[in-house]
Amino acid sequence: MTGALRLGLLYALRHRAQTLVVAVCIAATVGLPVAANLVLSHYQRQLNSRAESIPLVVGAKGSRFDLAFAALYFKEQPVEPVKMSLFTEIAQDPNVIAVPVHLRFTARDKPIVAVGVDYFTLRGLRPAAGSFPLLLGDAVLGASVAAELGIGVGDTIFSDQRELYDLSVPPPLKLRVVGVLEQTSSADDHAVFTGIETSWVLTGDYHGHMESTEIDESLVMARTADHVAVSPSMAEFNEITDENIYSFHAHGDPELLPITGVMVFPDDMKAHTIIKARINNQGDFQAVDPGKLVGELFDVVFRVKVVFDWLILLMGVVTVLLVSLVSLLATRLRATELETLARIGASRSYLALLVTMQLVISLAIGVAVGLSGAYTTLIILKDSIYTM
Repeated sequence: MTGALRLGLLYALRHRAQTLVVAVCIAATVGLPVAANLVLSHYQRQLNSRAESIPLVVGAKGSRFDLAFAALYFKEQPVEPVKMSLFTEIAQDPNVIAVPVHLRFTARDKPIVAVGVDYFTLRGLRPAAGSFPLLLGDAVLGASVAAELGIGVGDTIFSDQRELYDLSVPPPLKLRVVGVLEQTSSADDHAVFTGIETSWVLTGDYHGHMESTEIDESLVMARTADHVAVSPSMAEFNEITDENIYSFHAHGDPELLPITGVMVFPDDMKAHTIIKARINNQGDFQAVDPGKLVGELFDVVFRVKVVFDWLILLMGVVTVLLVSLVSLLATRLRATELETLARIGASRSYLALLVTMQLVISLAIGVAVGLSGAYTTLIILKDSIYTM
């Protein structure tokens, strides 16, 4: 056995091209289905876990998937905003906890997620450093965001400018980083969290400026007992500090300010069913169950996967035929060598073992490379769902 293995290794090294062709074919045949199943199973676990952590999402009528995945993974989707009054209405139900969420802005290309402070408790999030966002302009970074950007508590981060040439759009807001969350291996690691009021500063619905008595007279265009008209060159504050935080206010009814939707956490299944039915029956908004949507999504995925399974099976059959052909041709090329070994006393079983050993070596290399490639693919793609 040892001699056959040694001769097989020497033959594989001597005929590298043949060994490589067989190994690559086997690696592809083994690696592709294993990688596909590993990645799909990982995504299914991640999606199910995330969906189950947020029982209901309420928002404007439209695509259920857009609304659910916007709330689950903080991706900007074509979802119509709703008013803050929707949150107020839902929060009056004593059997649920409602959390408003606003998704529209980014900071260093990371989503800014404006949420009610209850979100952190309900999701079991804890700060690894600092605290949660408590004041206007506070920001808390997900673990991956902090690591990638190299910033932490005490630093600042600017929101991204959405409309570069629109002067009516508020300028980027300088956010104070007051905390960094512990690693959760979820979408929370890849977001910048703020309070819901901070998102209204970004939209321009909240703003702060100097008191009329502090304005430079050169900027005053007209003044009456009730109003002061100032030059457009007097910009609004783009940083919220201890000195100016009390000057920030909303023009209009706060109940009419925009949010993306409301995350709803019912006390039990009965409350879940009642609140979902009530909202959907009213017809003005929709309440979607992310868990059911993920189930529907994977039903479609698995139906499509059957086609790919058949293609992989066909690929396996082709690979077996190719390896058989290569082995047959290799045996014929080795006819003189095998005849010499037979003449010096090698048995037929030994010769068969010798031919088989070369194929086993190629098979072992192919399987090792295929499995390594599959697990490497999983490592590379496991977090891509958060960054796509």
